[in-house]
Amino acid sequence: MVLASLGVLLAVAGVVLPSFGGDDRTGDREQVTSRASDFAVAMNTFDFSQPEDYRKRIKTLLTPGYYKEFLANSEATEEVLAKNKVSLKSGDAKVIGIAVQSIDSDSAEAIVAFDASISSDKAAVTAPREFRWKIAFAKTKGEWLVSRFESVGTVESQVATEPTPSSTPSAGGDGQ
Repeated sequence: MVLASLGVLLAVAGVVLPSFGGDDRTGDREQVTSRASDFAVAMNTFDFSQPEDYRKRIKTLLTPGYYKEFLANSEATEEVLAKNKVSLKSGDAKVIGIAVQSIDSDSAEAIVAFDASISSDKAAVTAPREFRWKIAFAKTKGEWLVSRFESVGTVESQVATEPTPSSTPSAGGDGQ
């Protein structure tokens, strides 16, 4: 009886205790989710008339190699805006949802959906935008940093247009 009780107690402890302590993967998943949110908001809260502030905020979120790419793209954007005498701002970023698609000990991928508004001194109206990004992370010195990201289409953007009827019926499509 004592052995049976001890066995049940050990079985319960083996199932319950790990859920209290959590595991590294759960902590990493939470960190990746938090970092994806931070990145989406930071990337979409900018005023190109103050590029140094923007770069400073973004630098803490990117791997060193990806930050170099970001700088090159950011500087090219600034040149185009200056050449065309356009002021560009973005803000009011709101994360709608985040899903960690994959994760292991040193890399992860997440999908983040968010809305932001973009305004320009050349446009009369602020344009709301809906974004969906796939973000890759690398764990660098114990910290999850963005190593790349790409836009992914929304469900609405992937829906095909109305099909055009064919001039010849398909097999079995004549109702007989």
